[in-house]
Amino acid sequence: MKRNKLFNVFSAALLSAGMGLSSCSDWLDLSPIDYYGAGNFWQTEAQAIGNLSAQMSAFRGYCFQSVIVYGELRGGAYTRATNGSDGSSLDYQYLRDQNLSQTNYGVGNFGGYWGLISSVNLFIANVEAANYFSSEDTKNYCLGMAYGMRAYYYFLMYRAYGGVPLRLTPEVENGNYDPSTLYMPRATASETMTQIKADITKSLEYFGNQTTFNFNGSDANAKYYWSKAATEMLAGEVYLWNAKVTVGDQQATPADLTTAKTHFENVISDYGLDLEGNFTDIFSTSNKQNEEIIFAFKFDENEATNSIPVNNLYGIITGNTIGAAYDSEGNLWDNPLQIPGTQQRYQYANALWYQFDEADTRRDATLLPSWHDQAATQLRGTFACKNLGSILESTGFKCYNGDQPIYRLALAYLSLAEIANMEGDNSAVERYVNRIRERAYGENWNADTYGYTAGSFVENEVAILHEKDKEFVQEGQRWYDICRMSVSANCGALDHLVFHNEGHIAYGLTITDNMKEVSNIPWDQQTPPEIVVEPILSTDLAYRVLWPLSTSDLNNDKQLEQTPGYEDDVE
Repeated sequence: MKRNKLFNVFSAALLSAGMGLSSCSDWLDLSPIDYYGAGNFWQTEAQAIGNLSAQMSAFRGYCFQSVIVYGELRGGAYTRATNGSDGSSLDYQYLRDQNLSQTNYGVGNFGGYWGLISSVNLFIANVEAANYFSSEDTKNYCLGMAYGMRAYYYFLMYRAYGGVPLRLTPEVENGNYDPSTLYMPRATASETMTQIKADITKSLEYFGNQTTFNFNGSDANAKYYWSKAATEMLAGEVYLWNAKVTVGDQQATPADLTTAKTHFENVISDYGLDLEGNFTDIFSTSNKQNEEIIFAFKFDENEATNSIPVNNLYGIITGNTIGAAYDSEGNLWDNPLQIPGTQQRYQYANALWYQFDEADTRRDATLLPSWHDQAATQLRGTFACKNLGSILESTGFKCYNGDQPIYRLALAYLSLAEIANMEGDNSAVERYVNRIRERAYGENWNADTYGYTAGSFVENEVAILHEKDKEFVQEGQRWYDICRMSVSANCGALDHLVFHNEGHIAYGLTITDNMKEVSNIPWDQQTPPEIVVEPILSTDLAYRVLWPLSTSDLNNDKQLEQTPGYEDDVE
């Protein structure tokens, strides 16, 4: 029945709250299952903290969707070919081609975040009035986490859908519910943005002066929990977005730029963070929760697998790469990443490889090339090798136990560069961009050779975009970047890079004869023969910046209205 739709999602979230950490023993020692019954729960500080731990575990289950599906697949960095260079069929082609409709909707039910939101709502309702915490600081820290997480969930949905239903109270509790409360129309975009800002404000109020990552008296898993620093990063993102992007009835508000700047500056100065000296060390399994990380999803051997690298690997079963392509040293491809039989489902466009300077350490830390020819002049394709995890001694193969960063300090620096560009402060643009480049080039760094010299507004905007392209591969930034960044400081509705050649991953490259798209087809038979620079999305399809609701979503809840532009788009 229709009335069960949200309840089922919520029930799954509650199950996660009671049982989701059964394999995360270092987070929470679970009591017997009946300890979490309605009559026993919300009685102690340990229960409340355990609930938060379970919520973080449930949130982690949305890692691939939140980062890759929403943040990357439509960003133009992936190839639009049907097959990868390893011969495997590539997934989600209609998303890479921007071919969205009621039937090609990508993700249904607004991303399915309602279970997470319901859990947060239930937590807030029970904890705000609680008197069992050992200290007011602990209680407030927990509530700061809850409001920050809810703001994050709604911001994910806002950027994808604009206005969404605003569920702010636990309509479903202890198995008793009114089916009518499960139906709710979409709020306007402005109402949704107002609520996101309100939750951010509430989160920061509850955190107060608590700038530590040390949650619940331990730093063992501190950065796997939401924190004040995470809320400040979110605040910077929200206010920067709202300063530049009009969504529905929510007009871009340039005054928000100042607020965004303050939050990003606070992140840099107030939380004891610093950039790692070596780019690869950020993702090392022996360097987890390092001083650059603000918030990350935890993945450990025998506990949970990071699904992002799993889907960005290469196929060795087909034999289309092993023994059939060359590495950069002219040797036939073997198995350099020591990966068991796994096919690559999402492959980055060859143009991304060419955006890197050879001296940029991020290139080889991020992408592994295969070549058609022994001289390594005809690029066949690349394979993501960033954050792959570690080698298990027992098998000799990869264990995908690398943490997935959601927020890290480099994002604050490059966001400040974008803000400086909006303010016309070229010296600050240079300072922030070169702060990241200096780390990227390491021992190769030479400011005269590799330093960025600011130019026009659009030149700066593109330079910042490309810096993020190289810095945040597989970290869920590019689609949002090209939808927010602009060819004009006025940020008109059609000024955003998604509608202009400047947003293409290959923009700025000198296209040479040996630059061709990803393919396992012999070099002289490839079509198209070269990289083509064009807008990611045409202006006549501007409504597709937002995602559609599925036909099923609309049929299941008659109060919902389709995202504008998709009403008759059912192909």
